[in-house]
Amino acid sequence: MKLICPSCGAVHSADAWQNDPVARQCLLLACEMPHSVSSRCFAYLALFRPAGRSLTWKKVLRLLSELKELTTMSHIQWDKKVARPNSANAWGMAMERVIECPPRRLPLKSHGYLRAVAYEIADDIDRKKEVKKNQEERPRHIRGQKEPERISLEEMQAIRKKNHNKRHPGSANG
Repeated sequence: MKLICPSCGAVHSADAWQNDPVARQCLLLACEMPHSVSSRCFAYLALFRPAGRSLTWKKVLRLLSELKELTTMSHIQWDKKVARPNSANAWGMAMERVIECPPRRLPLKSHGYLRAVAYEIADDIDRKKEVKKNQEERPRHIRGQKEPERISLEEMQAIRKKNHNKRHPGSANG
């Protein structure tokens, strides 16, 4: 079976890629990651490739190792904001967003941009969970209540006039 490198176009047999120990380690790392991440990791790593050159397997290994570490931590935090629960799905969605709309300055130097996007997604997911939990914790009679009916401006003015007349009987202005 022949494999074509999507980055540089090199054609080799599957055995040739397997013979390189660093390439083999990279492929193993990619396979160990959750599907939502592994299915996008090579397209994402292409954003690190300098124009007109290819990435070395050593650099790919370092980037994949960092990515695996980021995606397996229990929480995600960015820019001194509140830590949020980490999930592979958040990272997968973040990778998809970065691939679809990469930053202006390429090649990427670090995973910082991806971390910021992943944090936004994790923050949004956590916020939705908190809202749902808070709604479920409310007593049933409050949860089921409808919004109070609104009154018109004229009705409000009539009520004010009536209350004013009660407090100040005999007032001509009312």
